[in-house]
Amino acid sequence: MNGTGPGGDGPLIVPPLTDFTTAVSVPSGGELLDLGEHFVRRLADPEPLLARAERLDTERSTPADALRALFARAAADALRRGRADRAALRATGMALRLAGDADPALTLAVDDLELRDGTTESAPATETAARRTRLFGPEVERALRWAGDRAVRVLVDTDQQLPAALALVRALGPARVTLCGRFAWEHRAVLGQLPSAAGARFDPAVPARTVRPGWLPGTEDVRWVTVPGERTTGAPWLGWLDVVDAAAADGHWARCRGLTVTVARLDSWETAVGARGGRADLAALCARLRPGTPLAVELLVGAPGTDAKDAAAAVALVADGPGPAPGVRPVLAGLRPFRLPRPSGGGTPPAGWDGVPLRPRPRPEHDLPRWTDFDAPGALTPAERSATIHALLVDLARDTDLYPGRLAGAAATAHAVGPPADGPPVWDPSARVASTARAAVDGKGPGTFVAHLRTGSAFRLHPRLVEVVTDLADGGTDRLDRLSPATRTRLLGLLTRAGALAPGRTP
Repeated sequence: MNGTGPGGDGPLIVPPLTDFTTAVSVPSGGELLDLGEHFVRRLADPEPLLARAERLDTERSTPADALRALFARAAADALRRGRADRAALRATGMALRLAGDADPALTLAVDDLELRDGTTESAPATETAARRTRLFGPEVERALRWAGDRAVRVLVDTDQQLPAALALVRALGPARVTLCGRFAWEHRAVLGQLPSAAGARFDPAVPARTVRPGWLPGTEDVRWVTVPGERTTGAPWLGWLDVVDAAAADGHWARCRGLTVTVARLDSWETAVGARGGRADLAALCARLRPGTPLAVELLVGAPGTDAKDAAAAVALVADGPGPAPGVRPVLAGLRPFRLPRPSGGGTPPAGWDGVPLRPRPRPEHDLPRWTDFDAPGALTPAERSATIHALLVDLARDTDLYPGRLAGAAATAHAVGPPADGPPVWDPSARVASTARAAVDGKGPGTFVAHLRTGSAFRLHPRLVEVVTDLADGGTDRLDRLSPATRTRLLGLLTRAGALAPGRTP
């Protein structure tokens, strides 16, 4: 029989994969084992990345493995800088992706996890993946040593954490585990029936999170807010909310350090539609923010009643149009396919969305549902949504620094993005100069390339230009200035078109 009840302030374990740019708050004197941080630190260590690149960099490597070797070296180079910026987030994402490439059960991204067979909306599929994966062994061993024979709490706020959490509960023994967090509590009835978690207890407690030091200017603790009502009175906060939730919040806006809003339809700043179909006035919302507060917009593509042209128009409004209020210039955070959120508490799915009729499609095999499948007149198919996003990203890739993922660190760096109005060339730190010693990335043998962690592209450098571009990537222009005007112009044009240099900022 599974129990429910308060987990108290006992030792708390945070499984991978959660937002590693945030820290979980525990009461004074409380004990915390953050395995999410440990997992990312282990996989995003430059030395193992370089060792992986060495194994992949052979004369017999396929082009795909050659590219993996190149980007492993590029990621290691970015991580060795030791900076909290978007280049580090992208490099970490590359490290996680490479680790997932070799796993039989899971694939990874900087902010996501997917099952190779099935979905995390299926409890049996997730439990099978938790048993098959080889990704979390060191973290499970660390938890066993740390816990000893004590009862512990395991925090599961998202579905991405579930495979690691189930592996932990199975190893620790469910009888001494209390599962807490939003996801665990919402799905406790189903999770409690899994063999891995049979006998575990459940607790609705959701510990607060703060942005890790280094991601924001200053030394104050800043709360990370992702659901309505999560803010603490008077505390500084950074948030990512659905636009309707943000507009309805009675927040301490003077303490907001930055806001990212998710919008499913954006015909104008005054008529923004959230993921559930409610409307909000973004212009009025912006009037509450302090002048200079960073604002970003994440657009969902393929909402009911919208098409590819609507998505392109929304992108243009955010990227190039007038801002929602005087002095407010939002940036585009990213694009995601629209999915209709499951009603809170598992209620009845809506029959309409912003005036568009919906016909929900039940998926009984999804016993851990997060989304509601639906049919709607003229709705984009999943393939059309993906194709629309791909086409928009191709247009945006060179000039737009989208968020690397749904992370506090990405939102926190919104203030730091953008080149100065004039001055020397501004190098994008996500573009790294990297080489292969034996593998042929482009079919022309080994060589040195600019590998761009933001765009995923790579291009070969002429041997005579390697030192010039390496110097430029390190912030120097001496070698560049020695080139002939024609060669210099061609090189800067190439680097700008590839997104390695900030466009319009070359001398």
